[in-house]
Amino acid sequence: MIRVLLTERIKKTALKLPSHLREKASQAIADVSAAFGDTHQHRGLGLRKLARRSYEIRVESQWRVVFIYDGKALIAYDIMNHDDVSLWLRGQRK
Repeated sequence: MIRVLLTERIKKTALKLPSHLREKASQAIADVSAAFGDTHQHRGLGLRKLARRSYEIRVESQWRVVFIYDGKALIAYDIMNHDDVSLWLRGQRK
């Protein structure tokens, strides 16, 4: 099990979401915490590597939780839609 830290950003985003989506995101974060590092379980969860240190997990068809791996823990950065994740990735690669 890996430690997952929540950013202020994800906390603020979660407050704006409907309760059912907040619960799904919370469950996804717990699942990633329990399975990170086991590639077989990654596939079952839908955890996908985005870039060198970033990952996403699908919460619903359009919503993703984005994580940053700092070498010791996963940082749950934000909950974004697919388009926002793409924009965020472009900004990270500059």
